[in-house]
Amino acid sequence: MELGVVFPQTEIGNDPTAIRDFAQAAEGLGFTHLLIYDHVLGADPDRPGAGRDPTTKTLHFTSPL
Repeated sequence: MELGVVFPQTEIGNDPTAIRDFAQAAEGLGFTHLLIYDHVLGADPDRPGAGRDPTTKTLHFTSPL
């Protein structure tokens, strides 16, 4: 069985060293892969009918690319 870990895209920030350290730590703990969500655009909460999506247009979200 292979186990992965979810990459903390909204919590980790944009420091390349922190991202590298997280990935290497996960690998060192024996995880085989990272689950990284794709998020092209955030929702505009001011748009009519937008709902209350926690990922808005102002939220920092690390791209999987």
